[in-house]
Amino acid sequence: MSDETANLNDDALPLARKLHRPAVEQVLRAHYPRVSRMSMALTGREDSGKTVAKTVMSQSLRTIPWWSNETEAANWFLHHTVLTSREYADPVPEPAEDCLVATLKNPSPEHVAFVKSLRLLPPQQREAFILFRGEHLDPRQAGVAMDCSTGAAANHRIAAEKALSAITADTFDARTAELMRVYASLTPPEAFVVGDVSSIASQLTGRKAKKTLKNLILLIILAIIGWTIWQLSKMIVI
Repeated sequence: MSDETANLNDDALPLARKLHRPAVEQVLRAHYPRVSRMSMALTGREDSGKTVAKTVMSQSLRTIPWWSNETEAANWFLHHTVLTSREYADPVPEPAEDCLVATLKNPSPEHVAFVKSLRLLPPQQREAFILFRGEHLDPRQAGVAMDCSTGAAANHRIAAEKALSAITADTFDARTAELMRVYASLTPPEAFVVGDVSSIASQLTGRKAKKTLKNLILLIILAIIGWTIWQLSKMIVI
């Protein structure tokens, strides 16, 4: 469980499952920061990251009623954030335009080179490094997020760290620590989270209206069928 979701009220998810809007917004606000920073770090671009985050959050509105507990909700967000980010991961951004570099005023050449090396890793190694180091996921959570086994997720991390260590030598820990500080800075401000989540949750009104209309049409159809059967029964001669 991330720091953001640790303070969720116990009744938030049960109410959200009933599409109670304040509860839905509370659940989405709890997960949005992680989804946002993961999206930007995985794609490497701020615009793509924001698109991924909004897409994932909007899709969650359709699945909230089926989450039985917070762990299931967290796993859903992890998994779909990674899957959706993969759709926006290409092309690889230029180092100077990478959000893991561009957020710094005067990035060191060593930092820029480290980020470039990260982007050149095979996709799953890059994902594993960001998930394990940035989000401090355990192998099981990383496996869920990356849609692979626990062992595979751990092996991808080992391979990524081995490759990056070979490039940075004895500065690997320092370079990684700096990168993780930049990663943490990708967390959106609370005001942005509140505003964006409110906008996304407003889709619930349209969904409820469509559901009501669908039920009304179904009732009308059933009424017509019943009336037709009743009329036909009057014509039957016993």
